[in-house]
Amino acid sequence: MEQNQTKPTALLLGGGGAKGAFQIGAWRALAEAGMLTDIRAAAGCSVGALNAVLFAIGDWEFAKHMWEQIQPSDLLAKGSDGAFFSRDGLIRLINQLPLEQINQSGIRVHVCVHDIEANQPVYYELNGLPRDSVRTLLLASSAIPHIYAPERYLGRDLMDGSVTPAGDLCIQPVYSQGHREIIAVTLKPNLSLYGGSGVGNGNLIQEYPDCNFTLIKPLRPMGNLLTGTLNFTQDKIKSRMEQGYNDTKAALNGMNGSTPQSKEEINAILTEKMQRLFPNAAVLSGFLREYGSRFAPNVQFPTLGGSVFYDNIFEVDGWRLQQQRTVGMQVHYRFLDANNVRIAWVLQPQQLLDALTDYEAVRELRNR
Repeated sequence: MEQNQTKPTALLLGGGGAKGAFQIGAWRALAEAGMLTDIRAAAGCSVGALNAVLFAIGDWEFAKHMWEQIQPSDLLAKGSDGAFFSRDGLIRLINQLPLEQINQSGIRVHVCVHDIEANQPVYYELNGLPRDSVRTLLLASSAIPHIYAPERYLGRDLMDGSVTPAGDLCIQPVYSQGHREIIAVTLKPNLSLYGGSGVGNGNLIQEYPDCNFTLIKPLRPMGNLLTGTLNFTQDKIKSRMEQGYNDTKAALNGMNGSTPQSKEEINAILTEKMQRLFPNAAVLSGFLREYGSRFAPNVQFPTLGGSVFYDNIFEVDGWRLQQQRTVGMQVHYRFLDANNVRIAWVLQPQQLLDALTDYEAVRELRNR
């Protein structure tokens, strides 16, 4: 995660259905940290498009109230015309939005949809469009394949923009407008700026080397299609807003050098640092050769990969940092190589945090 240094800034909001309540909590935490005052563009797909509009309207309490109105019956009633579910409830919610305020906000709002015939993401700027066009594009961007029917706009059949990783991130329109300071709030816990995390995204640091990214993401999964994306119960919506707030605070604390308190905060800092410092296994291997003596004594031996008793915290080129998940032993971490051989063993996360801090400081001195 890279903190913004210059401005103006663009806000990217990924898709994820009911999980989008996470972004409302993240909005509050980012605002408290003073990171939203220079936002000049907001872009999103699926539920992220709706949240981008809410952000441009600019009233967090209103956005929270809108989410607190949502009931499962609003979006999960039986559909027609080839749709599994009806979105009459979503239309009702969109009709309550003061969409005219988009043009008054000074924020350029973009949505991503997927053109079915062309099989590619397409981006639209909402500012200046008629209200009916904005509503159609919001419905199109949230038309999850096989769940909701596509929307037709300007002679094209359009559906959920998160069909592709590029569409889900929605960076293209803000990048083409010159934004190089990017805050991205994804709903995918495994998304990485460096790619290779099982979500299909490329290495954004390499693709956009002139951008400064701040990546905010959930520190724990929020469920699958049924338990997460389509779970619009109010208790889940409220818990996701709380998670968005808490996970964003934890991530920002890691960026600002605050002392972590919980294992979620510790893991957020470890993930951020390692994603930034280790673009490939060769660099990580060099770090372990140089700093591994700081950790617990280790005999390199093959393991079974840790699928039962360990959680992956970071991965690059098959190398992994894993955390012991057994209660009472969660301060234990280990490094495995691509062959599941344990390369290093860490008994206290602070040892690893200190080593990473020293390694980064030495690297900066060498690069001067």
